[in-house]
Amino acid sequence: MKTNDLPEHSAPIAFTLNGRAVEAAPGETLLKAAQRAGVAVPHLCHQDGLRSPGNCRACVVEIDGERVLAPSCCRSPTPGMVVTTDSPRAAAAQKTVL
Repeated sequence: MKTNDLPEHSAPIAFTLNGRAVEAAPGETLLKAAQRAGVAVPHLCHQDGLRSPGNCRACVVEIDGERVLAPSCCRSPTPGMVVTTDSPRAAAAQKTVL
């Protein structure tokens, strides 16, 4: 196999999680990145190996600049994104679902 035939490796995605700089692998969800960073996010419908539909809304997080809360199990970070898992708004929504 020639070098040009190797798949390109994408760089990690840098974003802010609860005020802390973290990185996510390309294609990784906010939920997975948070778990790797030691941040607990409640979730019900997500299970490793299964597609996350985001239906239960237990894992919602607040993303700066967005009006609605986002389900972290089916949302991937973008470079520079600022995510808060424990804001009063996200915590109230998580508590309501749970």
